Amino acid sequence: MQKSERLTWPQIRERYPDQWVVLVEHDWQGNLTIYNTACVLACGSSRAEAYARADPALAAYEGYGCRYTGPIRGVPSHLKRLRLELEP
Repeated sequence: MQKSERLTWPQIRERYPDQWVVLVEHDWQGNLTIYNTACVLACGSSRAEAYARADPALAAYEGYGCRYTGPIRGVPSHLKRLRLELEP
């Protein structure tokens, strides 16, 4: 797979629906938690598949991330942990 052009998150979700995407060349917002744009290096139906496709090229990048473009299923782990800490 060849690296995509720079895309916004809505564009990535539209182009790669319900896929795991490996993102490189992030353009971060000031707080470094949300990016404006990124390039898709690889995608797959699972995180492992996306990483396997991206692996040959990952060494060329300082940083990368893997995100799912579909709807979130279940409660995020940090919310589960908070609930457990609040229970007696």
